[in-house]
Amino acid sequence: MTSVKRRCRSRCRRCPRRRSSSRLPLRLPQRLRLPVPSSPSHAPLGAYVRLPAVLLAAALALAYNLGGYPLLEPDEGRNAEVAREIAATNDYVLPRLNGLPYLDKPVVYFGAAAAVMEVLGPTETAARLPAYLFTLATIVVVVWFARRRWGNDAGWLAGLALATMPLVLAYARTTIMDSALSFCTTLAILAFWDGRPVLAWAAMGLGAITKGPVAILVPLVTLIPYALLTGAKIRRLFPLAGLGIFVLVALPWFIAVSHRVPDFPHYVFVRETFERVTTRSFHRTAPFWYYLPIVPVAAFPWTVPALGRLKNWRFTWLARRVNPQAQESVLLASWVLGPLLFFTLNQSKLPQYVLPLMPAFALAAARVLTREAPELGGGIGVARRTYVALAGVLGLALVSLTIWLHPPFALTPAERAAIPPTALALGIVLLASGAIVWHAGRAQRPRPALLVLGYALIVMATPIVSRRLMAAVGEDRSSARLAQVIQNSGADVLGVGAFPTSLPFYLRRPIPVATATGRELTSTYIADHYDQFRADSASPLAPQDSWRERAARCPTPTVFVVRAGDKRLRAAFDSLLTLLAVEGHYAAYGPCAASSAR
Repeated sequence: MTSVKRRCRSRCRRCPRRRSSSRLPLRLPQRLRLPVPSSPSHAPLGAYVRLPAVLLAAALALAYNLGGYPLLEPDEGRNAEVAREIAATNDYVLPRLNGLPYLDKPVVYFGAAAAVMEVLGPTETAARLPAYLFTLATIVVVVWFARRRWGNDAGWLAGLALATMPLVLAYARTTIMDSALSFCTTLAILAFWDGRPVLAWAAMGLGAITKGPVAILVPLVTLIPYALLTGAKIRRLFPLAGLGIFVLVALPWFIAVSHRVPDFPHYVFVRETFERVTTRSFHRTAPFWYYLPIVPVAAFPWTVPALGRLKNWRFTWLARRVNPQAQESVLLASWVLGPLLFFTLNQSKLPQYVLPLMPAFALAAARVLTREAPELGGGIGVARRTYVALAGVLGLALVSLTIWLHPPFALTPAERAAIPPTALALGIVLLASGAIVWHAGRAQRPRPALLVLGYALIVMATPIVSRRLMAAVGEDRSSARLAQVIQNSGADVLGVGAFPTSLPFYLRRPIPVATATGRELTSTYIADHYDQFRADSASPLAPQDSWRERAARCPTPTVFVVRAGDKRLRAAFDSLLTLLAVEGHYAAYGPCAASSAR
């Protein structure tokens, strides 16, 4: 009887637990949290309002001196001129370079820059402003996502981390479409993560008309491996509504251009995509390990806390199918490793290709520093010693450039004079950053706000301390001063085997080019269709030796522009015309006239 009563009471005691456990999943939050031992090193970041203020300061630093130096050739000059011609012609469908169709890249960034130029005029600020705005938009998306998922602290910190990465800084201030692509891929991946596949496909559609099929590949090579590793259903990535919105966003421009240029589909899918990935015809090859040193530096200093608990990867791997926090770590790892593997196998390699990977490092650093990954032992003191050691070594290396500077490439006198003070300033800031992180990350008395500022300090200071250096680089790699000399002469211009890509932008008009292949225009599409464009009497492309007749007859005063390093052509012009100027990588002769011809 006693045993029966004990069993009954035992059942009664267990019954409520069973009923509670059956309903427990309905009451659990979406994310499971593991207990973390209380420790001063786990002090919260966000019991203050300083983190948004630091993020605002970082955003302003990104824009500092945005238009304070000339457009850099070839990329900035070419892209700015394409945008200027769109604004001048109001043709927002077919991009043009020097009056010829330019189909190497889609239209979104060019159209955005052209729209800004319609308001601000064709200036360096107008050309670079869309890159800055797309970067801000990416930061906003990252902050919005991380705040909703992990709280205010993680959201603001993720945005700050993204805004203070060297690669993000560089391309937020460059007239190039990679910042726009990064915005589209970031929005797509985070929308998929948040269960919004239609929004994700809309972002991929916008990315496709920003930089082509890579905007589709980056999210998919991130999310398909993640789905395979965690047991998620891949078919959920491809809803009919999402595919429909993709077609609705991307197809109209594609059809409009194909109607005007019938061979555009073949060029974009075969020449510009398939051959770029599988062949070396674009002359951008690099070793297999090319990105291994680039990625850690590109996301520095936030790679240090982001990878600070990498040694505990085993927990994440074992729990990847059942633990939501482990799945978050797997997704962030897939975001880095999937696209990185694709870009490594790609025959065409450039540093900016890994820009879409930077938000993953920002989110990973925010999770660890704000205890959003307790299974990894997160907290503001994570990897503090490692960062201090790196900051010390790199800071001393930069300071040493003031007494030792033997670069493996040629420098102008202005660049050689600007590098030592810039390196000294950056070295001092980096040493100060390490000292701040060491002091603020102490377990006995942590100071989260100061520690975050220490991490962000180096990149926030870069635009300010590098102002003189960027002006020197702009003088060397731009045709702004050459254009001023030509404008003062009041003559026409003819490029002879040379096309300074920023020259038509600063002259506000296309310039004819005497060329054998058209490759001087740095456009694969124009070079591939050289014979077709040459047959047009209104084409700016002239036969290679046509300059000789023009220099001899000189129907109108003309300045001839050649490469400064082309000894053969320079010797020919030295015997015919007066040297007008040597600016950067180009030399100008003339203007020709009956009285000046020798």
